[in-house]
Formats: sequence, C-alpha cells, structure tokens
Amino acid sequence: MPTSPTPDGGRAGEETPRPMTLYRLHGCPYCERIVRWLEGHGIEYRSVFVAGEHSRRDEVARVSGTRAVPLLIDPATGVTMPESGNILEYLVRTYGEEGDTAAFDELAVTEFDDSDHPTVGETAPAFTRPLVTDESWSNVALSDLVDDAGSVLLVFYPLNWGGKSMFWWKEIQRRGWGGDDLSVVGVGIGQPFDHQRFIEGRELPYPLYSDPGNGVAEAYDVVHELDGMEGIAEPRPSTFLVGADRMVEHVWVADEWPETPPYDEIEAALPAGSSE
Repeated sequence: MPTSPTPDGGRAGEETPRPMTLYRLHGCPYCERIVRWLEGHGIEYRSVFVAGEHSRRDEVARVSGTRAVPLLIDPATGVTMPESGNILEYLVRTYGEEGDTAAFDELAVTEFDDSDHPTVGETAPAFTRPLVTDESWSNVALSDLVDDAGSVLLVFYPLNWGGKSMFWWKEIQRRGWGGDDLSVVGVGIGQPFDHQRFIEGRELPYPLYSDPGNGVAEAYDVVHELDGMEGIAEPRPSTFLVGADRMVEHVWVADEWPETPPYDEIEAALPAGSSE
C-alpha cells in the first residue's frame, strides 16, 4: 500500500528524501506567504534566491518550464509547482490540517522591531563609504555631500536586483528627485562592482553608497536580518533627509515588510525645485 507524505517531506516507513526546494525572489510577498506556511508547520525546505530579471532565471526555467516564482519542488511527491495560490493549496491539502486555511486570507508581512533611528532635529550619524556611479567610485563622506548640495536624501534600500528595490528606484527616478540643492543617494550592501552593474542595468542617475558590512544601517539603527540568508543583513527600507550641519529634516522608516515608501510625503519635504 502506498505511504503518505510526512510533514518533514518524507513518507512513513521510507528513508526521508531531500527537503523541499523553494525558488524565491527577495522582497516578494507572495514568496513570503509560502515561507511563513512552511516554517509555521515545521516543514524542512531550502531557499534558492533568483534574480529580479526574468531573463536571468534560466535555472528556474530548466526545472519548471516557467520563469515565475515562487516555485516549489517537493521530492517526496515529485511535484514541481509555481504560483503562490496553487502552492498553498497543495501544501494545505498534502501537509495541512483540517481548517488550515489562514494562509489564503492575506499576504504575509514581517513586522520590524522598534528602532532607535535618528529623528527630525537630531544630527545624522557621520560616515564615509565608497560612493559608486556608472563610471567610478571613491570614498566620500556624507558631510561632503551635504556641503556640496545643501541637502541629501539617503535612501536605504533592499538588495540590488530584488523586485522591491527595482520598483522603488524606478518610482524615484520617474518623479525626478534631485537637483542642484538636493543629492539623492542610495545606501545598500552591494559591493562596488555590483552597485555599478545595478546602476548601468537600471540606467539609474543616482549614486549608491557601498556598505557590504551594513555598518551605516547599524549606525542609523535600520538593520534587517534576511530570512533564508544566514548571516546576511540589509538596511530596513527607510529615507533620511539630511540638511545643513547634518541635521535630520525628514524621516521615513518602514514598520513592516513589504511596505511601500510614502512618496508624496517624502516629496513634500524635499527642498523646493528638487523634484519634477
């Protein structure tokens, strides 16, 4: 008589096979729905993070015939399945309990811990890091940017190439933030070479601070430990408008993930004439 799958991905009376594999995109709330369900039910799985661009998901296409994520592969049943709704239905039907439907009700969010970040009227922490453009990079202090432009909008953003980072930078670029009186600068954990490739690939007109150790985010108390990436942290999505003498003039720090920046609110705080 055939055996049934067990919650750890095996079958009763058989040697436990490899764990499930979840192909996922960093910052994808639909992927996080699957992660929450698996972890909430104690099911072993491994994460494989894919590129934001569909053209660079050849591995996903090879194993499934699609470039979409999330994609779940379950060796215990031989199932390869894309699309979060279908995956959840499969998991509930195969490994869930009666009435186990909460995962269908809403997208999963991650609530961030309280932060002691700089607030309006305080002095922004000083730092020096490599500042990357499409042509070069060099060590640049925040205070130098403030002296040159008068105001600096620091944009702490998720990993390069993740869906959220690409969408957010596209919106900032569409709004035309920046100008003679305002320097818009990203802060991310990418190495200079990766930052430069990201700038070129997205035709980004803004420079990016390279902060692989996440030390700047630590100084601003906006650190986010990445689920599924042991030992790696990135900045919590946030913006700090820094004026003369590094005085903080406006702050937005995400309370949960995913959360869309309040673009209109941030734009209203920018110096006059620094947005289209």
